[in-house]
Amino acid sequence: MPLILVIVLVVLIATGAGGYFVLTGDDSSAPAADRPANAMTRLWEAPSPLSQREGQDENGLRSMWFNNDDVIYGDGDGEGVRAYDRKTGKKKWTVRTPRGAGEVCAMSKQPSQDGVGAVVFDAGGDDCSYLSVVDTDTGRTLWSKNLQDDSGAEHRPRVVVNQKVVAVTIGTTYAGFSVSGGATAWRLTSRGHLCTNSVGLSPQYLAVMSNCPDEKPKAQLALQDLEYPGIHSKVTGEKRPIEQILSDLPLTLVMQDGSSVDPARFLQTYTKEGRPDHSFKLDGELKDLDFDSRSTYVDEDEQVLVAQYGANKGLAAVDLRTGKLLWKKRGSVATAGVDSDGLIAVTNSPDSGASARDPLLLSIGVRDGKEKVKGAVYDPQHSLPAPDAMSLAWNGNDNVLYVQGERLSDDRPSVQAFKAPVG
Repeated sequence: MPLILVIVLVVLIATGAGGYFVLTGDDSSAPAADRPANAMTRLWEAPSPLSQREGQDENGLRSMWFNNDDVIYGDGDGEGVRAYDRKTGKKKWTVRTPRGAGEVCAMSKQPSQDGVGAVVFDAGGDDCSYLSVVDTDTGRTLWSKNLQDDSGAEHRPRVVVNQKVVAVTIGTTYAGFSVSGGATAWRLTSRGHLCTNSVGLSPQYLAVMSNCPDEKPKAQLALQDLEYPGIHSKVTGEKRPIEQILSDLPLTLVMQDGSSVDPARFLQTYTKEGRPDHSFKLDGELKDLDFDSRSTYVDEDEQVLVAQYGANKGLAAVDLRTGKLLWKKRGSVATAGVDSDGLIAVTNSPDSGASARDPLLLSIGVRDGKEKVKGAVYDPQHSLPAPDAMSLAWNGNDNVLYVQGERLSDDRPSVQAFKAPVG
């Protein structure tokens, strides 16, 4: 009988019975000398299958959403988009895959303020065209649309959501749909027959740069507020193609100019009225900025942009009024959120000295870059990946850090929750 019990326990642990497992407490079995004095309490750990799409860092996968009780995570594997109880790590629900659809391709970086999130599934043939809109409190699908067309397989869909509309760029569909029922709110059409267009999309704005030899004006940038049907503003004579929108407040675009092989890149900001404000060429030290969607943050009050920096995936901050590089941090650094203490980040290369054995949770002053260590993200086996390979979320109300990543000791991906000390 004892042998049978042992075998059953091993099988349950190996398979993650019930879809989750829970680790509680401080991992007190670890040697006291091995445990940092500032180690954060690990509340729980739950398995998190890693998908091929996620491993390629595509389309906003590894975003983490919050509702009142859960942390919500998505990937392109059979587990899809699912919610974990924030206190226990128990899986609460999984978004149902629409009939005829496959794996998850993309998800909005954040849900709306009303708790509505958007997910894009594979509609068949590796064509990421099936849009689903979900209630993040229950995981219930509110409505779905198959936007597959004959333009070829869509590999990099974009989707955002605000309180009124879900907006997508999928294949030849550039459109907004009502959050409440999915009715078409607007659909983008070209200004002319010979236009070349580039598009940026964010929760608040659709930015369209069009160069049309058969129309007047030939070059035009249109900024459309996604919550309202009218064009917010038009900038005549702007010729630089749009690479992406980094922020809504202030509206901040990355634009390109020159050779398509090695174009010059620019940061361009706009006033609340949609007029051009500041423009800076990304050269010199600024050329090393990388605008990864999970590491880029813009502080409206401070007018500071923080982004991934350098070959080792550190962080740097830029003054959006002057274009000056305010500070930079080398080594692996990843952002988890922001609260009253500043930017919340995880690093293995603190300013205070040598590389940390265990990653450290920091608050970083947005303008001055000053660090304050909140605690060590401690794993007894020291098997957490580098911070830039993690997906992170910070809940300042609970002082809890959520970490998703593939453990170095056994290649097992998981979601873990760590409680930071108060103060």
